[in-house]
Amino acid sequence: MFFVHRRELIEQIEESFIQQDVNLEHTTIMTVGKVANRLGKLPKPTLIICDEGHHSRAKTYEKIFDYYKDVPRLGFTATPWRLNGRGFDDIYDEMIEGQSVQWLIDNQFLAPYKYYSVNSIDLEKLKKSSTGDFTSQSMDDAIGKTIFGDAVSAYKKYANGQKTIIYAHSVDASKHLADEFTRAGIAAKHADAKTPKAERDKIMSDFKSGDLKIISNVDLISEGFNVPDCSCVMMIRPTASLVFFIQQSMRCMRYRPDKTATIIDMVANYQNHGLPSDDREWTLGNRKNENKIKVKECDFCHGVFMRKDWQPACDFDRHPRWACPSCYELLPYQVRDAGTREKKVLKDVELEEIKQRQSKMAKRNPYKSKSIKNIYKILESQKELGTRPIKYPFNRALHIRMDQLHGDIPLGELKELAELTHRSLDGVIYSYELARKKHSFKENDTIQINF
Repeated sequence: MFFVHRRELIEQIEESFIQQDVNLEHTTIMTVGKVANRLGKLPKPTLIICDEGHHSRAKTYEKIFDYYKDVPRLGFTATPWRLNGRGFDDIYDEMIEGQSVQWLIDNQFLAPYKYYSVNSIDLEKLKKSSTGDFTSQSMDDAIGKTIFGDAVSAYKKYANGQKTIIYAHSVDASKHLADEFTRAGIAAKHADAKTPKAERDKIMSDFKSGDLKIISNVDLISEGFNVPDCSCVMMIRPTASLVFFIQQSMRCMRYRPDKTATIIDMVANYQNHGLPSDDREWTLGNRKNENKIKVKECDFCHGVFMRKDWQPACDFDRHPRWACPSCYELLPYQVRDAGTREKKVLKDVELEEIKQRQSKMAKRNPYKSKSIKNIYKILESQKELGTRPIKYPFNRALHIRMDQLHGDIPLGELKELAELTHRSLDGVIYSYELARKKHSFKENDTIQINF
């Protein structure tokens, strides 16, 4: 007995069985709902195979397992993970882990990928429901309306011409996205669970043949959807679920020679889940929600990479900065407010206002300022306007503030300095520690970072 959670998958399973010379007369392949409603009427199986086994905690699945308690069972899943943290050790006895995603990429079982984050939503508006994922209303509030045009622009920039699956957060949003692409001259259709079967089959057929470039949907094309030549996905649905993230982001990674998949994350999902190829520890037992993300986004090309892949700049000892492994720009440079789109280039009138403020700031004495943020602003203004021979305002600000506080700079001020200078907090702390070693203090002075 082989059961799946969606009828679209039945045909795929049957085709796979036929390819492997399995006699279908010895099998029962149905949706989980049909199996649950026909218990006692179906032939008793000698083996149960459960597709997408992370659904095994659902009541319908447990009903089947309870009825066939004495039948061995196998569950297959790429994501043995539940949003509530509950495990599967009372359903399955052992976990057999396959190779890692990175191994599958290196050995040509999955396509390599490029991951771009073009955050176009207000993340602070996202609120979680009792299920643990974000509420529909909060996603509406966070996403807004302008994202539809942004999606078309991002597609043209990063994946123009590629067959793409879009994951939207609602049916209305999905329809709007399809309409926006169509108006831009890109063949696009929306599909959902209520789309008539004949229409949906035509959409899938046109997409596979290449007549259709974009399919926009809401979680319909996720688990088990077989489109080997889909090369791009766009995530416009924020999610707290690792299952949703992996299933959707990797939908474009089916292997094909010379293929490089493109993942466009419009909602910064990587901040919660990392990258698809990250190493993860899976377990049948209950788990704690502790997921330390070790990725960073490039503010220039919007590529997202593992932190270990970033290269230190040649002047790292003096200015701790890292080079993007894709475009090689030094980061971070520009301010990006949480949940807002990138700040636009300032107009000439705004630049003039900045110069006027710099002129006023440059006349102040940095040694009389009581915060490292203001000290840096004064020194930077003096450097920009040439009123004082200052080469490195950042380092000078650290030394002046250490003199004022005898080396004890609070962490809060270091955070402000990091934000002001567009550097990472780790980089600022690193520079601070280097400055401490070179700085002279009076006897018995103490040096520490206040956490």
